[in-house]
Amino acid sequence: MRLFSMRYKLMIILALAVVIPLVGSGYILIHSAEKAMNSEKEIKLYGIARTLDASMVGDFESLLSIEAENASHDEKVRLLNQKLSGITEKIVSGNPGVGGGYYSKDLDCIITYGPSSQYDSTVGQSISEEHLGREVMKKGISLTARGKMVRGNILNAMVPLIRDNRVIGYVWANEMTESIESQIYEMEVVMYNGLAIALLVGLSISMTLANSVSNSVHGIIKGLSSLGNDLSHRLPEIDGEFGKIASAINGMAQSLMNTRSHTEIIMESMVDGIITIDNNEKVTEINTAAWSIMGLNQDVIGINYRDLFSGNIKVLDILLETLHASKKFIGYEVEFTRSDGAIIPISVSTSMLHNNNNVLGVVVVFKDLSEHKAFEDCVRRVDRLAAVGELAAGVAHEIRNPLSAISGSVQILVDELPIDNSARVFGDIVLKEVDRVNCIIEDLLYFAKPSKHYVTSINTNELVENALFLLLPSIKKEIVILETHFDPSIGVISVDAQLIKQVLVNLLLNATQAIPQENGKITVTTQGMIKGIEIIIEDNGKGIDQKSLPRIFDPFFTTKDTGTGLGLAVSNKIIEIHQGHIRAESILGIGSTFTIYLPYESVIK
Repeated sequence: MRLFSMRYKLMIILALAVVIPLVGSGYILIHSAEKAMNSEKEIKLYGIARTLDASMVGDFESLLSIEAENASHDEKVRLLNQKLSGITEKIVSGNPGVGGGYYSKDLDCIITYGPSSQYDSTVGQSISEEHLGREVMKKGISLTARGKMVRGNILNAMVPLIRDNRVIGYVWANEMTESIESQIYEMEVVMYNGLAIALLVGLSISMTLANSVSNSVHGIIKGLSSLGNDLSHRLPEIDGEFGKIASAINGMAQSLMNTRSHTEIIMESMVDGIITIDNNEKVTEINTAAWSIMGLNQDVIGINYRDLFSGNIKVLDILLETLHASKKFIGYEVEFTRSDGAIIPISVSTSMLHNNNNVLGVVVVFKDLSEHKAFEDCVRRVDRLAAVGELAAGVAHEIRNPLSAISGSVQILVDELPIDNSARVFGDIVLKEVDRVNCIIEDLLYFAKPSKHYVTSINTNELVENALFLLLPSIKKEIVILETHFDPSIGVISVDAQLIKQVLVNLLLNATQAIPQENGKITVTTQGMIKGIEIIIEDNGKGIDQKSLPRIFDPFFTTKDTGTGLGLAVSNKIIEIHQGHIRAESILGIGSTFTIYLPYESVIK
């Protein structure tokens, strides 16, 4: 409706801009033409009247013979008519439509009135007292009269007849106003027709210009509307000044798109989650990292931030303080509950979103600290293992010497006893337990000074299959379903095969022992990575509680009723010296997953 309003307004303005000057100038032109025609007619009639004056030689008395001096009034009129009618007829005959003649002041009547064929009957008549002819004779001045006179409605030019400084009458020349008006009408028709044509042409041009301008504006408005939704849209090319406007808008849109694309690329390339919230508490922007960290699976643009963080009270409190108190938070660590129910550690930073001096809302930046925390746990674990290694290095040497003495002494005593002596049983028990203690000491010494390693190149899948072969009896005994997914594309790795096999056997035994009596399942998967391989061992056992999970690689920590708690600690040490790592994930009552990462080329020191 606004567009049509603008179109009509523009048409009206342009039409008025054309019509008013044309009508005004046309009126002035026609009025001037009428005035000019009347003036020209007056000049012409005055010229005829003066010709009549000049053509009369002498005065009326001199034109009469001596004999006629005593003639009657009518006789004098007749005689003067005979003398002057020829002049009158000659002059008026050369100007069709014009009438003219002589009037005598003394005789107070019309002497001649030509053309005589039409007005001869008026000869001898007197003019009325109101006739301007009497004014002409009285004042001796030329006058023009318009109106009904002897002849009818005429334009009459009257010139006084002056002889010897005495007004003896007047001459006149007139033309019917109907004839003049007819000529003026014909002239006006021509001029009005020309004016109408000019108006039509002007209005046509105005309408064309109005439509052109309106269409150009409509195109720009439509283009701007499309640009609001899609910056890649471009306004069509337009001629003239509007074309420059369209080109400028297209250039501005391209610049905005480039800036927006660059900003979007930056936003989408960031590993930190970013969310913007406006002053109405609505989510306006969210990047891919935020989607991933929060575990979202639906569009959240436009929803209230309270709904987005409904399960995270601490985050809501932070945002509330930032929105209403403009308080900034930097690196505030909280536990975050994802949409899938998983709880992860995150770092939250908030600040006000400004555009010059205008507050647009709040920007929230949060970082997933899971890997950071895992790295910290790994560092702490290494520190603990280093401490245990130092302790083991000192303690093991001190224990091994007494154990050797005990073992040797018991062996001598046992050898000296008769075979059927019941005491030999106790000696065998002592020797067996001494060997067990010695094995524990060997494991402890591994932390302090790992033994020599024999690195060979071996196919990963083959290495895993060998480890599984060793465990098949135990797996069958426990009625466990074994499922394997080997990646055929992974190549060989350079490792100490026996040590890696020891790690795999240890993890597989733990998985076997953790699964339930029925429906037990172990899944072993191998997959290639960018610079190495991963071996994933997954079970559906009883799982490990979250409190114990960070400590499972600590020496002497175990959740089993029996065991030394050194199996996972030694396994972790073996993987570390191969420059790899073990990652453990577990949910109580659901199962555990151990992921071993090994680089293709392990440099073991």
